[in-house]
Amino acid sequence: MFTKATMTFKFAIAIAMMLPAGAALTDCLDDLMPRPREVHRGVVADVMPPSVPGGYRLVINKGKPAWTGDEEGKRNAAVTFKQLTRLASPGRIPDCVIVDWPEFKYRGLMLDTGRNYQSVQSIKDVIVMLARYKYNVFHWHLTDNYGWRLESKKHPELQKSNAFSRQTGKYYTQEEFKDVVAFAGRLGVTVIPELDMPGHTLAFRKATGIDDLSCDRARIVLGELIDELCTLADAKAMPIIHLGTDEARERGEKVPQSHLDYWAGRVHANGRTLMGWSPGLKLPGQGIKHLWMGANDPRGDSTPYIDSQNSFYINHVDPEELLSVAAYQQPCRWGGKDEKLGAIIGVWHDDCIAETEDVVRMNAVYPAILLLSDSFWRGRDSDEPDLYARLPNPGDERFALAADLERRALAQRDKVLTGLKHPFPWVAQTAMRWRMTDGNGNILAADIPQATIYPRHFWFPKSAYAPANDGTVVLETWITAPSNTTCGAWIGMTGFSRSDGRGRDGPTPALGQWNKHGASIELNGKAIPPPKWTHPGQTGNPRELPLVDEDYWYRAPTPITLKKGENHVKITLPKRSGWKWIGSFVPVLGSSDHPREVPGLSYSSTPSRL
Repeated sequence: MFTKATMTFKFAIAIAMMLPAGAALTDCLDDLMPRPREVHRGVVADVMPPSVPGGYRLVINKGKPAWTGDEEGKRNAAVTFKQLTRLASPGRIPDCVIVDWPEFKYRGLMLDTGRNYQSVQSIKDVIVMLARYKYNVFHWHLTDNYGWRLESKKHPELQKSNAFSRQTGKYYTQEEFKDVVAFAGRLGVTVIPELDMPGHTLAFRKATGIDDLSCDRARIVLGELIDELCTLADAKAMPIIHLGTDEARERGEKVPQSHLDYWAGRVHANGRTLMGWSPGLKLPGQGIKHLWMGANDPRGDSTPYIDSQNSFYINHVDPEELLSVAAYQQPCRWGGKDEKLGAIIGVWHDDCIAETEDVVRMNAVYPAILLLSDSFWRGRDSDEPDLYARLPNPGDERFALAADLERRALAQRDKVLTGLKHPFPWVAQTAMRWRMTDGNGNILAADIPQATIYPRHFWFPKSAYAPANDGTVVLETWITAPSNTTCGAWIGMTGFSRSDGRGRDGPTPALGQWNKHGASIELNGKAIPPPKWTHPGQTGNPRELPLVDEDYWYRAPTPITLKKGENHVKITLPKRSGWKWIGSFVPVLGSSDHPREVPGLSYSSTPSRL
């Protein structure tokens, strides 16, 4: 006898059999980003709202929302409801109660406009994206060696042409700065401005003629600039001032502790909280440490901190690494709850750019905001450094987290972010399956479910698959296509950081080469030729020569044709010396700015004849 429950179960199984392998039955409530803490299907009367700042309770009854929470919480509830209106079929948002709250007080992104000026509109667009995914901080790096990009009426010499070594005369007026702070505030995003000192101050020194910052004049002038900055917004709208303090390496940047005490005192006298990079110079008083690149363990120090370590510096990250970073790098993994203030994505683009949009394109800023929103909001239960730059194999229980995160990010990209005008260079990859062999054909790894594979990675050696010694590795996959398919392919074997120039990664490949080591790629036994590079063989560390086409996600996809049935892709990666050892391949439709997956493809790490 079939009960109603049995029939429902059998119906669910029947539907599941029509879905692609590995797909799950979901509705719009399962596609939210970041994932809410509690989702109760149906209107449940006794669910209590959270008392955590930024938390909320959202009740949806017959499509109509009602929410409770503090001011930030109500904004977060509105963001959730707006997502649901785009994720659901018209008029089909399920009745539900959502109870949600953030793990961390601060969740943000830092944009470096000191090195490369970006338009006010571009900055506002980034802030809108932050607000859409429940971030509440925009860290604005305003000054660097290349320019002091915030207008000073007290010291107008900072905006004279001789002070700039890039994008001369490009800076933000005080009115523009005020406008951005007010715009962000209306969206619930707090601007943290950074005047970097005493390091990264070449523009300041050129403008003022102060060669040695240890002098008393430098102490006073920089203190005046701090005071002036604080007049541009009140302490409620702009409660934190970031003073940098990192990388004071040049002789003229060495200052006595009394200078730091004075600058910190100016911040405090203006009713603001002091923030500085760590490692950096010692800042006095209770402020906020901002952890940056490297293993900087703050245990034993009760100072509150914000985490921007490792792959949260996305200028070092390939877009197809973002999924593993978002799933497996745990924000704020040290200290007690009171010290863990949150995390900030770092976007440093040291090289000169050719176009304003290059910073968000080449650093995959918009995909990073989406993917990292989940861990920045909820935290992660564990830190998995062996997965910072690779995905686990499907048999690893940790794989489910990446697969679910990818599924939800795809729903957001295709339903919530429709019409996004900015580059979004990211596609799904967990269905891929690769095997890696050494030069003698010995299998080093199989069932690798990703698009970009590092046999050995400089930043994250624990994430490598890797033979310890230099040598040749071969990456292979077998792709089955339902019909003859003409599409593009993202193919990459360089992996240039946007912060290290081409110096450590080696030269841009020569014409006719995929990389400096002689890597090659074949599709069904035929070699795929590399692009005609704009800057072939460029060596050294050419900071002032913009990247153009050196990596796959900011050049046009390589045209390929997949035949009906099984297709063999083989990447051969010789390795002699250098920075990274990398192979990337993913079929795509459309442009690199707005790529999509090629439908109907399936992957295997072994040929069907075996």
